[in-house]
Amino acid sequence: MVRYFTDPLIAAVSGNVKVGNRGKIVTEWQHAEYVTGFNLERRAYSELNCITVVPGAIGAWRRDILMRQGGFRSDTLAEDTDMTLSLLEQGYHIAFEERAKAYTETPETFRSLLKQRFRWTYGTLQCLWKHRSALFCRRQKTLGFIAMPFMW
Repeated sequence: MVRYFTDPLIAAVSGNVKVGNRGKIVTEWQHAEYVTGFNLERRAYSELNCITVVPGAIGAWRRDILMRQGGFRSDTLAEDTDMTLSLLEQGYHIAFEERAKAYTETPETFRSLLKQRFRWTYGTLQCLWKHRSALFCRRQKTLGFIAMPFMW
């Protein structure tokens, strides 16, 4: 992940998140979702410089840029998405390193999965509202015309 930081425009690098607690139907579904959704999406969005979230499970951030932002903000439930969108809006780039892997514990019951997804959805909607000026903004190009509309 570190190799990307030779480019001063790279503000963060996202890694490849894997499901660490497979074996139940709920976790197997999430495994499929992580492989086909999150990680394929990051590969494509990396090419377009519009990765919408550097996940807490595996991400590297340029410290000086984070400090200039005042650190992670607490006004949304999705502080990682909020910071990622802020940096993209300011012209920074976000990279994806497929070989950097982290395993996360995913919800094992439908109830806990619903709670998690409610938090994620609510936090994402907060971020979309907060960064709505980037939506369909010509200056934001792929972020405003591809990634953010897809987040809705």
